[in-house]
Amino acid sequence: MEQSVAEMQTHLQFLDSLYRARLEDLLTLQNKVLASRCFNESHHHQPTSYSDTVTVTLTPELMTSLKNLSGTKTAQGVQPKNLQLFRTPFVFQLLPHLMNDPNSLRPSYHMKSGRVFVDVVIGVPTVKRDKESYLLITLTHLVNGLTEDDVNSTLIVVFVGETDLEYVVNTARQIEITFPKQVENGLIEVLSPSTSYYPDFDTLEKTLGDSMKRVKWRTKQNLDAIYLMSYAQTKGTFYLMLEDDVIAKKFYMQEIKLFTASTTVSTPNWFFIEYCQVGGIGKLFRSSDLIHFVTYVQLFYNNMPIDWLLESYLADRVCSIDKTAKACSKSKSTIRPKYKTSLFQHIGLYSSLKGKIQKVKDAHFGSVPTYYPHTNPPLESMKTDIVEQGDHTLKRAYEGQTYFWGIKPKKGDMIEFWFEKPTAIKSFTFRSSNVDHATDKFYDTVVEVLPAGTNNFTIVGSFDEFGLADGELKKDAGPFSAIRLRVQSDSFYWVILSEIEIMTHDGTKETR
Repeated sequence: MEQSVAEMQTHLQFLDSLYRARLEDLLTLQNKVLASRCFNESHHHQPTSYSDTVTVTLTPELMTSLKNLSGTKTAQGVQPKNLQLFRTPFVFQLLPHLMNDPNSLRPSYHMKSGRVFVDVVIGVPTVKRDKESYLLITLTHLVNGLTEDDVNSTLIVVFVGETDLEYVVNTARQIEITFPKQVENGLIEVLSPSTSYYPDFDTLEKTLGDSMKRVKWRTKQNLDAIYLMSYAQTKGTFYLMLEDDVIAKKFYMQEIKLFTASTTVSTPNWFFIEYCQVGGIGKLFRSSDLIHFVTYVQLFYNNMPIDWLLESYLADRVCSIDKTAKACSKSKSTIRPKYKTSLFQHIGLYSSLKGKIQKVKDAHFGSVPTYYPHTNPPLESMKTDIVEQGDHTLKRAYEGQTYFWGIKPKKGDMIEFWFEKPTAIKSFTFRSSNVDHATDKFYDTVVEVLPAGTNNFTIVGSFDEFGLADGELKKDAGPFSAIRLRVQSDSFYWVILSEIEIMTHDGTKETR
């Protein structure tokens, strides 16, 4: 009886949050600017879709693709109509770049499910990954872990945090093909933001001593998280925060519902419940509480990653400045109950941050590759000053037979690839380290090319903090006689090249 009453109270809190949102709608209708805009559109006989949809540009290739997808849910998502704005207070003051476009908070794509007022909304943000995509594996586990009753009371929202509409549509189509029944019955929907939702990431302030690459990544991750939360808060009583590279325990939803009900009785003031203790995975919120956290993230979205913001928010709620760290930790535990075991397991090796390797293995999915072979342009010769280890030679690595492994590079050491004939390089990727030897990467090392007919190498890239060097070259910049890596300072570690990929303008190459 206590659990039933607690569940009813939580649902009433959710309905109250919806009521407050409707009041906001009434206030919005009184806005003079909007009234004037609506009058002008009516006066000029413009279609109402201008105020209800986002105008998106469709490439000829995408238009052809959409014609072939006529009648599918995927195609219907390209011009989402009558979709409410993502709703948070003070959003324009805290994210002023949104004022540059009246449609910045409207999605550019929405494959709708039509479901409202479900028990649990599961948020799954996804982006283009450097290597493997785990999204379909994740969705398979989420779908298979639901009972028939759970299916009818759950909504899975896949948020595609990309502005390439063709990629978004292809992702939606993959989902519809793989899960046709679940898309049709409304269990799964796909959402993607407008291009203008994101700020100019090159103007962000560097914080925490992080590189600009990491600052851009975590800032975008925060913005994606609050967009998804803001959309989900009106769809269901609870919101489950996940990532796109996890597997779920069988009947996970049943365990979540039972534990949440009992916890709400024993700890009614909980803020989120942890069903996995890794990062931002498996955190369950009351939807009525999301608006407070979303506003908090808006304040500090450029300062720290989302999992740190969760910890900071908890501390601000229950810790005072005179408390010790131990006392603060104890206080936080009172509003973040933890389930006895993890219902979700992280499986992703390659992070959504390009180049970053997350050393997580799962026996269920077999061994993790230690190198990635490619077919590269033919060479006249190759050479290196770095002492090779065993069979892990530069020649075998270039030919895709293994990875290159060398002993402690020194300042001035080179790895050189001389082409059989002058070659127009389209792009290059040199990935150092692998899952077994995460520290064996190039530090303080540049990539250089030698234009044909010259004697001077030019720097075109460098290895980042994750041991990745990649880049693109314009066709009129070449052709080139050689490409090389040049070490600029002594290293304390051995070095691995787990991927060597050189693509040319005059042809494509395939991964083996």
